[in-house]
Amino acid sequence: MQKQIIVICIFVIIIILVVITFSIYNSKEEQNLNYINMQDTNYDSNILNNQNSENMSNEIENNIEEGFNMNNQNENIKINLTVNNKTFCATLENNETTRELTQMFPMTIQMSDLNSNEKYNYLDTNLTTNASRVSRINAGDIKLFGSKCLVVFYESFNTSYSYTNLGRVDNANDFVNELGRGSVAITFELTE
Repeated sequence: MQKQIIVICIFVIIIILVVITFSIYNSKEEQNLNYINMQDTNYDSNILNNQNSENMSNEIENNIEEGFNMNNQNENIKINLTVNNKTFCATLENNETTRELTQMFPMTIQMSDLNSNEKYNYLDTNLTTNASRVSRINAGDIKLFGSKCLVVFYESFNTSYSYTNLGRVDNANDFVNELGRGSVAITFELTE
């Protein structure tokens, strides 16, 4: 009987040792999994932080660039028009059409007279248009008719035609007096 009790005790001790060993093993596996998960989370977090940093950096650059472009788009473009060796200042809107036009500067073109109220020249290149019905033309206006007809007006009048507005001569009266009637050569250039 005593032998049976000793065998039972040994058996119970073995079972307890197996349970403890199994428990320790599971605990270490769980710790390893937690450690791996934690590493994955840190890795994912680092990737996310790097992506967020990169996105923020890109967003800041875009905002700066947009602000710069918006500021530049709000600034008018100053040009000179030279007629008969006399130079006149003009102010162009800052839009896609005027930026395309000023890429051709400096240019001297022969402008023909039409209807005793405008000088015009068909450019070699089509420009971007944003035409609208203007209803009123003022002496000194610079406009684009269609996509390549540059027009400088020297009389004020009402119209039903559509134009892309480019800008106007700053001192229209003196400019108009210099144009005269008939064809005239006009040099267009950016101010320095």
